[in-house]
Amino acid sequence: MQPLASSRLTHACRAWLMRAAVRALAFAAASAWFVWPIDSTRAETVSAPAFLQIFEARWETIENRLADIHAAGYGRLWLPPPARADSGNQSVGYDVYNRFDLGQPRNETLYGTETGLKTLVRSAHTAGVLVNTDFIPNHNGFSDMSTVDTRGTATTADDVTFAQSGGYPGFAVTLPGDIDGDFHGAFEGGEEHFRLSGLIDVAQEKNHQFIRQPVAPGNPQNIPAGTTGIFNRPPANVPGPQHARFYPDQGLGGATVFDPRLNQNVTLYNFNAANPLAGDAVAENALGLIMRNARWMIQEIGIDGFRIDAGRHFPRWVLDYIDQGVFLANQRPLLDGSRQHAFSFTETGYDSSAFIQGFIRKDVDDANLGQLGGNRDALDFNLFGALKSNLTANGLANNWHAIRGASIDLNDDGLTNGSQGVAFAQSHDELGPYLQNVAYAYTLLRPGNAIVYTNAREFGNGRDFPRVGKDDALGGFYGDTVTKLVELRNSHGRGDFRERWIDEAFGDGNGNGKQESTIYVYERSKSAIVGLNNRNDAFVETRSGVQTDFAPGAVLVELTGNAADSTVDPGNAIPEAIRVNGLGQINLSIPSNAGHGRGYVVYGVAPPQGLLTLTGVSSTLAGATPTAANNGTARLTNIDVFTGNTFAVQLNTTPVTLPAPAGEANAVRDFHADGDAALLMIDGGINLNNQPGVDHTAPGSVVYGFEEFTDVRSPGYVDNGAGVNVGTGAGMYSQTIDASALSEGRHYLTVRAFRHRDAATGGDGGPAVFTDFTRTIYVDRLPPEAAVVSFAPFASSPATLQNRDLVVRSADGTADNMHFFLDLPANMSNAQIMQMVQNGQGDAADYDRDSFISGYFGVRTGNHVATVVTFEPTGRSNIQRFAGMFTETGVGAGFGDMNGNGVYAASDMLGASNGSFEQVLYSQNNLFNAAGDVNGDGRVTNVDLFALGDELSTEGASPAALNAYDQLLVKRGDVNLDGVTNGADVAALHASFGQSGWQADLNADGVAGLTDVSTLITKLVRTSFGDFNLDRRVDGADFLTWQRNAGIAGARFDQGDADLNGVVDAADLALLRNDFGKVAPLSAIAATAAVPEPSGAALITVATSAVAGVASVPLRIGHRQRS
Repeated sequence: MQPLASSRLTHACRAWLMRAAVRALAFAAASAWFVWPIDSTRAETVSAPAFLQIFEARWETIENRLADIHAAGYGRLWLPPPARADSGNQSVGYDVYNRFDLGQPRNETLYGTETGLKTLVRSAHTAGVLVNTDFIPNHNGFSDMSTVDTRGTATTADDVTFAQSGGYPGFAVTLPGDIDGDFHGAFEGGEEHFRLSGLIDVAQEKNHQFIRQPVAPGNPQNIPAGTTGIFNRPPANVPGPQHARFYPDQGLGGATVFDPRLNQNVTLYNFNAANPLAGDAVAENALGLIMRNARWMIQEIGIDGFRIDAGRHFPRWVLDYIDQGVFLANQRPLLDGSRQHAFSFTETGYDSSAFIQGFIRKDVDDANLGQLGGNRDALDFNLFGALKSNLTANGLANNWHAIRGASIDLNDDGLTNGSQGVAFAQSHDELGPYLQNVAYAYTLLRPGNAIVYTNAREFGNGRDFPRVGKDDALGGFYGDTVTKLVELRNSHGRGDFRERWIDEAFGDGNGNGKQESTIYVYERSKSAIVGLNNRNDAFVETRSGVQTDFAPGAVLVELTGNAADSTVDPGNAIPEAIRVNGLGQINLSIPSNAGHGRGYVVYGVAPPQGLLTLTGVSSTLAGATPTAANNGTARLTNIDVFTGNTFAVQLNTTPVTLPAPAGEANAVRDFHADGDAALLMIDGGINLNNQPGVDHTAPGSVVYGFEEFTDVRSPGYVDNGAGVNVGTGAGMYSQTIDASALSEGRHYLTVRAFRHRDAATGGDGGPAVFTDFTRTIYVDRLPPEAAVVSFAPFASSPATLQNRDLVVRSADGTADNMHFFLDLPANMSNAQIMQMVQNGQGDAADYDRDSFISGYFGVRTGNHVATVVTFEPTGRSNIQRFAGMFTETGVGAGFGDMNGNGVYAASDMLGASNGSFEQVLYSQNNLFNAAGDVNGDGRVTNVDLFALGDELSTEGASPAALNAYDQLLVKRGDVNLDGVTNGADVAALHASFGQSGWQADLNADGVAGLTDVSTLITKLVRTSFGDFNLDRRVDGADFLTWQRNAGIAGARFDQGDADLNGVVDAADLALLRNDFGKVAPLSAIAATAAVPEPSGAALITVATSAVAGVASVPLRIGHRQRS
């Protein structure tokens, strides 16, 4: 590695290393201030990680394969058009119907739902991978004014035209005074106006101003709405408050910038992620909707840019408006705090370099973000065309001279430096060259952006569009040819481009009137040299004296494995290692393509070798065994699972010995390949080592997002400060990771080990060369959490209230299966529930990427409880009960109608085996009925019993039902189970104080105590605190109870302690006196007034005077007729 500037820190580090090497050639637990001196500022041509264009796969499939994408080393995804298609949900998506409809549960696109795409994008970002989707500003779908839905009948009376349906959401298919509305006419011509493949062409130049996704009905600016749905779709452009989320929130304030292309100031508003419905609907033209859609995709869906479709078929100035739409849209900053700008690239088709140059704009100035700029490139069609025409099955027609200068990269500055152009060797539209692997070897090792295309074939093999792709793009059943090239692009794709060999370089060598070449060689200066052969026979071509920038004596190894592969080199004509001669030259042997199609070699300096181990692994989610059937869809990479709070990452590098170079007998020890540094990264860059922030944050550097090893850091190559290596060759790096700081689910680990190249310490001074050791890990410390989303009527029949879907979301997104059970009793054990799961009961269906669904018929009115069993891929499960899901369904009269027949009867209240409230209550939560759970806590307890009375009264229950309810109350007070509720039950209660038994816990607080005595009196018997014998009459018998026990301590209520303070005294007598003569409800219908016996009242008056020692106040005495 190149050092930073020779600072005191660097010298101190070297001195420290030398001392450590002398002691043990290892250093552990380095001090926190130490940072390995890696040069992240060297100016050199760098190949960014390759793009993976992956089509014909669901969003969830691609998300699952992020482990493979991470292992392969891709840095950006290109995904197909995600919006709702006009021709149906099996469409690839280029016939756009609704740009803001990315798929909904039960109405998905081919790829899934909006939530699925959002989750994929978030997960890709976690893996350090950016995401572009196709974006289609040129056209909508196939439907137009002539489109009619005949409804499957012969009559035209019920026909519905596309115009009647409202047309395309956000677009006017026709208008008064403009029959074509927002579009060009069906018979218009010209490259920018005709209907490409029959798709209706958007007229971006028109200026029909509408609120194109209406929110408020009646607004005169609303786009005309449809009146009747078409093709099973609802009418379009009907106003609704839900459309507000598709508009920025101007209340957040905007950023005003100057747009030099349009020579105007514009204010850019952002969407409100915290409150999406705060968006402000404004009038705009069709292009304004397209701009808004682009910004929404970046801010709300999270994508990082677009592949712009059909760029040559609309005016170039449209791209300037799209630039405006996406400028400053990305709110996710880079690790150094700088802006991350949306990056797009345009489909131009074949044309002159000058024509293609018009689509490229790269003038964003981070130092002046008050001026709008663009960050877009173009697909390198001319290079693709050259590859396709010159890497054919006819080797005699192939010619590298026709390829070498074809790239748009040369057009801006004359250099092959990756300054512009996005190279591709095949696509969804084009099969590409016959010599596909050779084409990828050419594009992937060059500077600049490059794409690998794969078709996952998840939707079948019989689809003629999109085209088939590279089946080994992620390894698997068809090998790892392309993944090896992607790996080499990352490990060796630095250094300036040097063209090193082309046959007939200086003229027509064979006199046939043109320059021809079967061999092409280029170098990435001091990193790798690439040899390419376009022949289709089995001949090995050798070119001698190929000049390189490598130091004389350097040994280069063949990096692709072709030299060691007996299929590619059955005659051992291709050396596995070559030595650079004293002039910096090599002899290069390159295979032809017969039988294998791998007519290329890549030689370079050797990277470090070693083994990455993780300690604390609890289990492993094994990758699939690849087959032809699952090659495009199955995850192949193993995933290590961690359930503890910490785990350790350890890399052990090994001494590197190279094969004997061509013409030599002995293997060569490569000390520099032992490596002088290693760093680690999780999830694209987070703090792992407790040093402040992320250690390396320079965008674009080979160490961006990486952290230093601070526990153990012992390189295999150690400079002693005098340019002498004193390392053992065996390196060790270790770091303990705090798993509790990582979210539940997948994370993506990379350990990067660097070859020693520092010229100041004896290296060759070349650009960084490294080996990446990758793992996907799964943190599983906590049970998977779920949350109820809704318990609503079926979407297909919303008026049928008793038939409902339960939808439950995985709160952390880790669930891969759920089971639902409705109205299980609270006392059912987890073991019993899991047995039901194992028996196949309650299996819920997938609803959305993060949610599951199950339907229920005949749901009664009441407070239902859902028991949800959630599983995640590791096998960990969680059982949760969600209570209080109130439903008013029309089935059942309400709380207390236990049989749901709509009538309150005594049998709803009483009965030991008829499903009554009594039966459910006395089951002690071994039974459950939603009509009995009045307080919605998922249990039927005395709390519900007490609350039921008001419900019965409010709903007009019959006297018989109310009387039965009263009987049930009184019965529940029978604590001693003698069949009668009286003072003896108070004594039984006192004997149970401190215990948790159900019988004595009358207030359902979990323990028997004095409050249960109060509950017995006031809520069950519903009598006075002066009714000591609980006969519902406060009379002389109660006075005599008080009189007999007056003055005793430790007394109970049934002994005369009315205020429950444990003493029978004057205060109790006063309570008795106040309530004397009262009669408690003998039924739940009403209380009856009563007056006390004269003799009893008199006795109380006397007793009160005697006890209190004061003049008595006589009670009002009435007379009752005696029988």
